[in-house]
Amino acid sequence: MRTALGMAVGLVLADSSVVVLALPEIYRDYNVSVSAVIWVLVAFNLVLAATAVPAAAIARRVGPARGAVAGLGVFTAASLACGLSGSLAVLVAARCVQAAGGALAAGAALELLPAEVGSERRAAIVWAAAGATGAAIGPAAGGLLTQLVSWQSIFLVQAPAALVVALAILPKARAEAGGAAIRAELRRTGRPHGAANLALGLVSAGLAAALFLLVLLLIEGWRNSPIEAALAVSVLPISALVTGRFAGAVADVRGRAIAGILLLAGGLAGLGVLPHASIPATFPSQVLLGAGLALVLSALTETALEGRAPQAIHGGWTLAARHAGVVLGLLVMTPVFTSDLTTQRAAAEQAGTAALLDAQISIPEKFSLAQRLADRLTAESGKVPVIAPAFDPLPSAPADRAGELALEADLQNQLDRAATHAFSASFLIAALFALAALLPIAFARRATL
Repeated sequence: MRTALGMAVGLVLADSSVVVLALPEIYRDYNVSVSAVIWVLVAFNLVLAATAVPAAAIARRVGPARGAVAGLGVFTAASLACGLSGSLAVLVAARCVQAAGGALAAGAALELLPAEVGSERRAAIVWAAAGATGAAIGPAAGGLLTQLVSWQSIFLVQAPAALVVALAILPKARAEAGGAAIRAELRRTGRPHGAANLALGLVSAGLAAALFLLVLLLIEGWRNSPIEAALAVSVLPISALVTGRFAGAVADVRGRAIAGILLLAGGLAGLGVLPHASIPATFPSQVLLGAGLALVLSALTETALEGRAPQAIHGGWTLAARHAGVVLGLLVMTPVFTSDLTTQRAAAEQAGTAALLDAQISIPEKFSLAQRLADRLTAESGKVPVIAPAFDPLPSAPADRAGELALEADLQNQLDRAATHAFSASFLIAALFALAALLPIAFARRATL
């Protein structure tokens, strides 16, 4: 049962980020902009934030096991609808339903965990760890499925996984049918921990950059395949998992939270000042991000839940804070990087025009190549263009062939630099969001954080 509950939480919270690596494929399939497709993420996180507390209250009233099964049932049906959707509007609507079902399942799981692990404190640790692991692993798993099968397979795989977890909890739900036992468990709700939840929201706003912007940089900026990007961003969850094994050994939650925030801010700032377009150059920042994620989420979630009854309601507050923060981060940073991308693309085009004029290529070939490049830019308006097709086939004349190869390398280098710079400001803004989480911690009473 403990494994099933952990899987339920991990599956729901992975869904907040699992489609990140699929977004480029989705907006190509539906022929929409990045600003439009971002609602596949925003809608899920927004609805999860809005329904987390009410869903936890519902789960306690109908019975947490019954609530978990019902939530996973809704999540399963919505996942199928996502995988079979024929338009962006249908996909976004199905994501909203997914989030509502997921909120019910995650809140109910927290209510069930204390009996399975022996204490509410231990339940909070398991619940937080399952959620952090799911959120960290989500992008890599989604990228692998997108590359190996399709983006629709992400949702079609989730459906049976959620159904299996629901079936594992079903016997407990059947035994929970006695209304008197359920009513006896209802307790007065205490006040949420404002400082810890506010800090969680600000940290999550920064993490939105790590889990969204980094992926777009790798795929759309540097033109890596989804599977290459999935392997590249696996550094972050590995770092989080390794650090998570030792995070509990740091008893001082305030110190653990501060250390995690500083590591997150450092990792995000590192992504903002990348020296060149290179996947290995992102690894040190990802290590910092993963370590910071494990430390700060465990510290803040444990603080928000410790000694607060009923725990499921306060778990709902932490979910609401985290996913409201993700929405804030996405809505603030998306227009920043799309605007910067347009600016950097224009600068790269000007530099590319100068390079084309200076290239050691015959005049007729220059005119032909210029037209092919213009066609590529028009076809991929608003994006970092793929220029390789414009150079295919290469001219047969040795001098022109050598000149075009040199020009292609030069133009690609300029585009890589432009894409890297286009994301810099957003990563630095994300680092400021993370650092802002220090403020509620600083003003919180020392006894509670």
